[in-house]
This record gives sequence, structure tokens and C-alpha cells, in this order.
Amino acid sequence: MSCWHLRVRTSVLLAFLASPLAAQEGESGYCLLAPIKDTNLSFSGRELVKEVVVQLGQEVHAGDIVMRLDGAGMPARYERSLAELRQAERAMERAEMLGRVMIAEERDRRETDLAVKAASAREMELELERLNLRAPHDGIVVSIAVQEGEMLEDTAAMRIVDLSQLLVEIDVPSERFGQFDAGQEVKIRTESGAIVSATVVFADPIIDLASKSFRVNAVLENTDREFVAGTSCMLVSTLK
Repeated sequence: MSCWHLRVRTSVLLAFLASPLAAQEGESGYCLLAPIKDTNLSFSGRELVKEVVVQLGQEVHAGDIVMRLDGAGMPARYERSLAELRQAERAMERAEMLGRVMIAEERDRRETDLAVKAASAREMELELERLNLRAPHDGIVVSIAVQEGEMLEDTAAMRIVDLSQLLVEIDVPSERFGQFDAGQEVKIRTESGAIVSATVVFADPIIDLASKSFRVNAVLENTDREFVAGTSCMLVSTLK
């Protein structure tokens, strides 16, 4: 669990201990609404930021380039490797045209040279692609830690959260252990008082000794962004 989750869960627990919402009859188990996906993009190594493609608050889709790192002379080396590959391909085409006239040793040499040049070009292509940081999933850019011209060095560069669904993290008293299964519907009460349905995706098979509770995770649809990540809720009931 991330530090963000730990901080928010602690504050939520304290809030519920003092809140009338926790005293509703029939309700047991405080919960927190969190982003379904919360990703910190980072880069292993030390590279200069060439371009930040997105802005704070911008929606992105999986695979979108969000940041480019400086490849120095790598693009020129890639072009050279492509030229060498094309030359090797032409040499192989000539060998095919000559057929039996060319000795087997020379033909094998050209085949090997073509394979080496193709592998080299592919290696350079992958290295260039590595300098493009892409969004791992759909979401919203909520943090940009570096700007153009700054050095990115083993640190988080950008944070992207997906709010189309929310993860409902529920702490349930131990006496209700065994009452939850994946696919089951649960009713939760949000801070606004609305009662909504969420679908269980995980029920902890272990009870926490200190709190005498166990964890249940459910997914709440949030296409219209009606519900806010970071807010609290209460488990109301379960539906088999």
C-alpha cells in the first residue's frame, strides 16, 4: 500500500471515530474511496528531459507519450544503422539474383551481415523508444515532478490516476469474516449520504490481530466522476 493510502486511511479512521456517520444502525466497517489505478512514472537511469508533452489536469490514454528524454546523438546513430541495414539488404538481393553463381561461403557471409545489421537497427529502435515515457493506462495527470531541461535521475517524473472507477477499501470487523466473496455486491454510504452499490473483487483471507478486522476491496463505477477519491464511506449491507 502506498504512503498516500496509509495517510488517508489513518485520517479517515480518526474522522469516523468522531463522526455520526459511523454510528448509523446496521452499518459496520469504515472505508475509503481511492483511485482504481494510481501510477508514478519513473525512469531507471540518468537522462535529460527534452519535452514534457502533457499538462497538469490533462486526460491521457494508455500508450500516449507524456514525456520525451534527450537521446543526445542516438537518433543520428539510428539513421546510420538503418542505412547500413538497407545496404546489407541490397547485397542480399544481389546474392539472390546471382543464385548458384555465388559461392556458398560468400552467400553465408551476406546473410550473417544482414542479420547483424537488422539486430543492430532493432536494438537502436528499442533504445530510442525507451526515451519516450508513455501513459500505462487511461487517467489524469495530477503531478509533474520535472520540467524540460531538468535531469531525471531514478525519481518519479509524473503521477497519473484513473478515476473512471474507484477502489473501495473496506475494513470489516472480524465477526463478519467469511461473508464476502468476489463478485458479490455491497452497499456503501458515501460522505454525501448517498447509498451506492460496489462489486467485491477481493476479501482478505486473514484477520488482522491488532485491529480484529479484515480487508475487503470493491470496485465502484465512477464514469461521471460523481464520487471523489480520498473521501470516506461506510459499509451498509451486502447483497448475495
